[in-house]
Amino acid sequence: MRIPGYAAGCAFAAFFLAVSFCSGADDIGELYNDAVRNFTAGRYSDAIRCWQRILEIDSEQIPPHKMIEFTRNKIKKELEPRVKAFEKNLNDGKWFIAFDAAGKVLDIDPTYPGVAQKKDKLEKITVIIKDSSGPGRVWMLARKSVSAYFDQNPALVFDALIYAQQINRDNSIGEQLAALGVYMDKIYPEERNKIKLITGMDLMVQLLQSSLDSIYKADYTGAIIVCDRVLALDENNTLALMRKGSAYYALNKFSEARNNWLLALKTDPQNKDVKKFLKLLDKKKKNGGGKK
Repeated sequence: MRIPGYAAGCAFAAFFLAVSFCSGADDIGELYNDAVRNFTAGRYSDAIRCWQRILEIDSEQIPPHKMIEFTRNKIKKELEPRVKAFEKNLNDGKWFIAFDAAGKVLDIDPTYPGVAQKKDKLEKITVIIKDSSGPGRVWMLARKSVSAYFDQNPALVFDALIYAQQINRDNSIGEQLAALGVYMDKIYPEERNKIKLITGMDLMVQLLQSSLDSIYKADYTGAIIVCDRVLALDENNTLALMRKGSAYYALNKFSEARNNWLLALKTDPQNKDVKKFLKLLDKKKKNGGGKK
C-alpha cells in the first residue's frame, strides 16, 4: 500500500486552510496534501475530487476509497440539519434567512439537488420581500404564491398573489406585493394574461360564481377544476367543497361527492344543505345506488 505524502499532509493541513484547490498534476503526494487541506477546511467536495484524481492515476491506492466513503457520510450528516433549516425557513416565508441557509448547504455540497436553483430564485425574491412570515391571510397567500413559483405552478402563483393584493389593507405590504406581481408578470406573461378579472368582484367570489355557472351549464368537470382553484387558496372554503361534491354527484362519482360534503360539514357543522345532501346520498345508497 502506497500513501506518499499522506502523513505529511495531515501534519501541516492546519497551515493551509485558506487554500481551496485540487491539483491537476500527476503528483499523488501533492494530491493527498490538497485533499487533506480541503477536508480540514470543510471543502468536502474538493477533497473528494482530489481522492478521485488519485484513483485515476493509481487505482491500487487504498485510502482514497475509504476517505471518499467517510467524507460522503460526513457531508450527509452535516447537510441534513442545514437542508431542514433551509426548507423550514423557505416554507415559513423567511426568505432572506432561507437564502443564507441555502448558501451554507452549497458551501458543503455545491451539487446538492435543487438547492442552487432555489437559491437563485430566492435571490430575486429577497430583493422584493425579505420576510413574509407574518400572521394573517395576506402573508399566507404571499407565501403560497412564492411556493407555487418554486413548484412551477404559475396558475397558483397569480391566483394567490392577486387575491392577496385584493384583500390587503396595508399600504407597505401592498407595495411589496405589487413589486412581486411585476416580477412574476415578467416570468409568466402568458399565464398572467389568461386570468381575466371582473371589476367589483374579488377573485375568490369570482371563482365561486364561475363554479356555480359551470354546474348550471352541466360542465361538472369544469366546476371541479374551478373549485380546486378556490381550495388551493382556502382549503376550508365550505361553498367550494359543497359545489365540488355536487359536481361529483352529478358525474355519478358518489364516493368523491361524499368525501367533499363531509369536509364541508367539518368546516360548517351546522350547514343544513350539506346535511341534506348527505342524507340524499345515504338514501340512494340504501336503495342500491350511491356505491360508485
